[in-house]
Parts: sequence; C-alpha cells; structure tokens
Amino acid sequence: NSSATGSLETVSLAGPLRWRLVARGEERQLAILRRWIRRRLPACPARDDVVMVANELASNAIRHTASGQGGWFAVEVTWQPGLVRVAVADCGGPQEPVVIEDPGGESGRGLFLVRQLSASIGMSGNHHGRLLWADIAWPMPPAARPGHAADRAVSGTVRQRPQASGGVRRQA
Repeated sequence: NSSATGSLETVSLAGPLRWRLVARGEERQLAILRRWIRRRLPACPARDDVVMVANELASNAIRHTASGQGGWFAVEVTWQPGLVRVAVADCGGPQEPVVIEDPGGESGRGLFLVRQLSASIGMSGNHHGRLLWADIAWPMPPAARPGHAADRAVSGTVRQRPQASGGVRRQA
C-alpha cells in the first residue's frame, strides 16, 4: 500500500494554518508527500517551491538518517500570510546535514537548493533525531488562505488516523 503509515492533520482557524503528516521512511512516500502538499496549498510558483523544499528535506531524512532504515519521518507545513514553513523531523543519523556549495556537482545539492529557495533555514537536534526547517516566501494576499473547504470544519480541527488497511480516513 502506498499511503502514509499514519498521519495526523490539524488545521487551526485562528492564526496560522498548520498541517502534519507522518510517514514511513520509504522513497515511495515522497510522491505521497508532494500530492499531500499540493492538495493543501493553492497553485502558484511559491507552492512549487514549498513542494520542492519539502521533498528535498524528506528525501534527505530517508537517505541519510535512520528514518530510511525502517523508521519514519514527519512533515509539518505552516502557512501564515507572507510565509510558509516546512519542517521535517527524522530519526537521526551519525552525521549532521551539510550544505554542499557546488551547484554544478553530481549529487548532494539538496540542501543547497533548499537554501536557495528559502528565506531562512535551520536545524536542531542530534544523532537521536533532528528537525530541519525552511521558511519560503508566500506572496499571496492574506485573503487567499489555502486549504480545503472540508478542512475548515466547524470544530476547527481535522484529524486523520490510519485505517486497518493502511489507508487514511478522516474524523472530525
């Protein structure tokens, strides 16, 4: 099954909008992540940057940490007027992430690309687990708030829980 292992999604009606996804540390989860983000943010060039940054950070978690060795990774996307933050938590690894300054290199340019597309980036944690985040400029006016109408439920919170089949079902 190619769906995320389990995910929890929360949308706040007051203040920034925030979505979370937890997935198995498998390459095939990257396509699910990209679709998941595209479903939540309106189409524009900034959304493409958000998708690319999230994909690079999650890909690094899978390839370079214990997340890709039977672990998991978590992604949080936070939208507020003028800015989208993408944060990816991983299961940790022996080496800290490094930005390789060679844009013409054959590999290892992921964090360089993240830095180029982002207003700011950061990291916290250690070999037991890290959180990498990036802030991407979002030039849309505040009235153009992203999200599905279904995500703006009366209660203000939408949660997703894994089904027995490994799929995801909504609960309000």
